[in-house]
Amino acid sequence: MPILAKAFAVPLVALLIAAPGEPSPASGDISAAVLSALARRFAEDAPPPVRGLVIKPDRRMAGFVACGEVGATAAARYQRFFVIVPGGLAVLESDDRDLLARYWELNDC
Repeated sequence: MPILAKAFAVPLVALLIAAPGEPSPASGDISAAVLSALARRFAEDAPPPVRGLVIKPDRRMAGFVACGEVGATAAARYQRFFVIVPGGLAVLESDDRDLLARYWELNDC
């Protein structure tokens, strides 16, 4: 069994090293990347409505952060969100209210 494990370990490590991360979008594509990350969180065909969208350079990492409010197409209530670009991490208020509040505080949203 150890020989079989070694046979899979080397190609797996090579694959992980060779797989690049998501490229940073051009400055004009940032809002599209934010909307794409939010759309993946909702099971609707149309992109969810967003209001108060703020996009700024990330002070801690290369890339951008975005915050604002988003709602499902038929939603009566909007919820706050935070997105990291590149990467497409989208945190919604319904995920973890305290975590979202911390992200907003750290990034002056």
